[in-house]
Formats: sequence, C-alpha cells, structure tokens
Amino acid sequence: MVERDQDYLEKSLQQFESCPYPNIPIEESPKNNLKLLYESSLVTARYRRDGVVITDLDKRVMLDVACGTGATTLTMALANPGAAIIGVDISPESIKIAEKRLKYHKIENVEFHVLALENLEQLGLTFDYIGANDILYLLPDLTFALNQLRKVLKLDGIIRGNLHSYYQRLAYFRSQDLFKQMGLMEDNPGQTEMEIVREFFDSLHDNVDLKLRAWGNNFDKNDPQQLLSNHLLQNDKGFTVPQLLKCLADSELELISMVDWRNWNWRQLFKEPDNLPAYLAMGLENSDMAEQLCFYELIQPNKRLLDFWCGHPQSAQSIEKINWRDLNSKQVKIHFHPCLRSETFQKALLEPAAIMPLNLGTYFGFLVNNAWVDRSLMTVIFAPLLNAPQTLESLIDCWRQVRPIDPLTLSPIDETTATLIMQSAIADQEQLGILMLEVSTYQLQNAS
Repeated sequence: MVERDQDYLEKSLQQFESCPYPNIPIEESPKNNLKLLYESSLVTARYRRDGVVITDLDKRVMLDVACGTGATTLTMALANPGAAIIGVDISPESIKIAEKRLKYHKIENVEFHVLALENLEQLGLTFDYIGANDILYLLPDLTFALNQLRKVLKLDGIIRGNLHSYYQRLAYFRSQDLFKQMGLMEDNPGQTEMEIVREFFDSLHDNVDLKLRAWGNNFDKNDPQQLLSNHLLQNDKGFTVPQLLKCLADSELELISMVDWRNWNWRQLFKEPDNLPAYLAMGLENSDMAEQLCFYELIQPNKRLLDFWCGHPQSAQSIEKINWRDLNSKQVKIHFHPCLRSETFQKALLEPAAIMPLNLGTYFGFLVNNAWVDRSLMTVIFAPLLNAPQTLESLIDCWRQVRPIDPLTLSPIDETTATLIMQSAIADQEQLGILMLEVSTYQLQNAS
C-alpha cells in the first residue's frame, strides 16, 4: 500500500477545516439546475455506457468521496431519488456542515463519515455509483486513488471523477508556483496571504501576461474561496487527456465517456466540418474516442475540468449496436429522462396558444446549441412521456390522431409515414440525451 504523503494530508486538512468547501449556503438547492442533476444521475451514466434505462434507484448504493460541505451529496440525492448515499471526507468541520445541509433539505437516506480515501474498505460496502468531484487532482498519487475507488466499485458500477486541466489552468499553476516561491503557501494560507495576492496583482501592469490570464474578470477577487481554490490551492495539479487515460489503464479502469461529451465534439471546431481536407476527415472519422479527445484538447483546451465517467472494463452491449427502427413498435419503450422534468418546461410545452417552434436549449442547459423543434410533434411525444414511459406504437397512434392528414398530399396519413416521422423525431431527442429507449435483452438478442 502506498503511504499517504503526510505533508499533503496536513495542508489539505488545515485548508478545508479553516475554509470548508464549497461555501454554498445550506438552504440553497440545486433542484432546478437540470444540467447539474442530469450529469449527477446514474441513469445518465448507465444509459451512456450500456444503453439500459435504470428504474430501480431505490435499490442502489452510492458514495460521495470528499463530500466537503455536502453540496455534491445533496445533488446526488436529488438526482438519484431513493438511493442510499454515504458521504466521506477527512474534514470533521465539513462533515458537520454536510449533515446540517442534508437535514435541512429533509434527505434521510444518507449518512456521513470522517474517513480518508485509503480507508474506504472499512465501510464494508460496494457501490453502484461513486462520485469523486474536485478531489482527484489534489491527491499525491492519482493511480493509487483510482485503485482505491475500484476496490469498492460493483462490477457494473460507475465512477464519476474530474481532474483539473493542465492546459486550461496553466496560468493558475504558474501563480501557485510563484506564491510558493514567495513563501505564501508554506502553511495554511489565510487573510494575510490573500491580501498579499491581491496587492501583488493590483501592482502589476494590466498587460502583464500572468495578470491577463490569471487575474481576469471571471471570478470575485474579494471572495476568499475563489483565491484559495485557484491561486493558493494546496496540492493542486493539472492533467492532460493522455495522462488521464494512462492512470485509468494503470488502475484497471476503463473510460466510458466525458460527462459533457457534447462539448468534446471535434466537428464544432471547424467552419465546415463536412468539407475538411481528405487526410484530416479520414483520420478523424476513423479515430477512436481517446484519439478524438486528445485532438480536441490540443486545439481547444477551454474546460477547467476533465470530467469523466469510468468503470471496470466490460463489453456491455449498447443500444447503438442494433437498429431499433427494425423492431416492432410494440417492443420499444420510450422514457423521458427523469431529471429533466420541470414545471417550466411542461408549462411551455402545453401552452394552448403557442404555435411557434420550441427551443429545447432554453430548458435543458446541457445542450450545446439551440435545438428548435416542431411544437406539435414534441407535444405529442413529450406530454405523455412526462407522466409515464410509452411504447413507440402508442406515440405513433397519438400522432396519427393529431395529424390525420398529410399536409403535402392532403390524403390520410398512413401508418408507414407516421412511423418514419415518429422514429426520426425520437432518434433526434435520444441523441440529445432527453429521451431513452428501452429494449429488452431478449429483443436485443433476436435483433442482433
């Protein structure tokens, strides 16, 4: 077993005991932050990897590593209703706040422990989902940390972790190195050190490179936590995609996907993605996910976090490996993602007098671009799904009732045409991540 770096432990504990993280008011709730809930849901991660729809969250056990003041634990609980959740952290002060937070929001199926990462096996449990947010990049040995998480992960479980991007945060790492040289980080930074940082940057010319890159307008200079989590963050390290992939391989884990995978699409980097030089187009189209991620990172390192899902290596059969459109419409069940239900969206969808197209990007913050859709078609699809899953057959029947006449031929719309329209619309929404398709294992086997 790798021995913990005691200097790391002491410095991290001092910093988070004196300034528990994150400093979010206890009464604040992420219940309306659909993007945050969507990305924290086991439903999303399992569908992304396996093409299966998880409906038994009340039977799942989840772990929030380095839970801090419980903000991530609360998000996990709201995103996975019914799941049993355990939060662990090395900071007793942070755990006290976390307990108060979850009690305030009346979340009962959660417990907290003051526990270090290398002692997770003391819990005597294995987990369906492990969240390790804003912690892995602070640890002295990433491979060792991932190995510890793997040991308590179920065979079909999923880990969500994130690392600071070396390329995107390079200016902050330069700042940290500078302030180490100045002696500001030998002990736990406090008010004196933070004031020195402010005075230092204020004294620089505005066109000095470090000031431009690390002292811009993207954060509040008077917020202590902003300074401590950027310029004076103890043990902070940056990683590249290749380094992440190597650590996963060394830990016997497999990358599933980036959590914000839509934002890693290399096509959006080009003016004309469908008209690229042949050598470039062929190389990118034939490359695997890892190669595409590395390519994107070198061109556009614009993400603070390398936010990823990983798990035990497996060859789970994906829904993308079959053509579900060839299945009988009775065999395919459509689900609306449970984290995306909101009164705001439902009200807009069912607004009686509205006839203009609906922009889904307004309601679902995880969408990269605007997504304008035909309101009538989406109402036929979404309205019943907001209440319960539906078979493809029932949605086709509903569409034929709403639009019985083909607007081009003025003749009754036939079942084949209605099916093609509905399949295309559902496929688009499934690609966006709003809808999920459930096909039984038996149907998968007979379709392959």
